[in-house]
Amino acid sequence: MKCLYCSLLSALPAIEVRGSIPCLAALKCNPSYIALSYLIATIVGILVYIFIEEILKVAEKFFEKFWKGGARLLEKIVERTEKGAGEKVRKYGTLGLALFVAIPLPGTGVWSGALAAYLLGLDLKDTIIALSVGNAIATAIMSASYLIH
Repeated sequence: MKCLYCSLLSALPAIEVRGSIPCLAALKCNPSYIALSYLIATIVGILVYIFIEEILKVAEKFFEKFWKGGARLLEKIVERTEKGAGEKVRKYGTLGLALFVAIPLPGTGVWSGALAAYLLGLDLKDTIIALSVGNAIATAIMSASYLIH
């Protein structure tokens, strides 16, 4: 049961496979849980993108109409995202987003990638491809540490 809980960590922002796979290694879980972690993180990332897209559309309209401070806050979030992932994603498109998600560092996972995709205006198909491929690469990198352990 502990191995299942470790796999479920991959659904959490900032943890994802970057945290679930080391947890699986520490508990000496069956490697099949790595595949489960990948699937959970990828599916959650796609759902997060869809959720972010819908919520931010509503939030943007609300802020524009009722709360100018919120609109400024949202603008700052967009600016920060563009500074982080924006330049590479704009330059390389889907590949850039996949590479951003593939880097197994905090703040570069599927949650961040989903937010960046929305803020940078990528379409759903490109986002799904980039999140899936990027997460597969991050999972492979993290799995290498699992196998070495």
